Amino acid sequence: MDTKTFWSIIDNAQGDTVHDVIEAVGQDLSKRPVSEIIDFSERLAEALYALDRRELFEKEYTFLGDASGGGNTGEDFLYARCAVVAAGSLVYEQVNQDPMQFAREWNWHAQDLLYVPEEAYEELTDETWEHDTETDYETGSNSSAWS
Repeated sequence: MDTKTFWSIIDNAQGDTVHDVIEAVGQDLSKRPVSEIIDFSERLAEALYALDRRELFEKEYTFLGDASGGGNTGEDFLYARCAVVAAGSLVYEQVNQDPMQFAREWNWHAQDLLYVPEEAYEELTDETWEHDTETDYETGSNSSAWS
C-alpha cells in the first residue's frame, strides 16, 4: 500500500465523530487482504513518526472535554498525533507545513486509530496480531527532530 492509498482510506472514512471515522477505516481495512492491513499499519507508523517533532510537542494543544489541558506527556502527544492523522490528509499537511496548526483542540479518542489494523487483521484471520511496525512512532523516537 502506498501513501496515496493510505490517505485515501483515511480521507474517505465518513462520520460525525472520530469514532465514526475510525470505525469506517476499520470496516474498509477488514475487506482488504492481510498484506494491505499490514501495509496500512506501516504507513500509519510513518505518518505518526513524521509528526514526532519537538516543535509540535511544545505547542499548547488540548483535548476535547479535558479540563486538565492535556499535552503534558509523551502519551498525550501520541494521541494528539493520532488525531491529526484521523483528521485526514489536508489537516496532516497543514500541521506539517505550519506547526501552529497543531496548537488546537484534538479528540483524545483518536488513539483508537492505533488499534484499527490489529482489529481488522484479527477479524479477517481469527488469528492474533503479532506485527511490529518497522517505524517506531512512540514519542521521542524521531530523534533527529528532537535535537
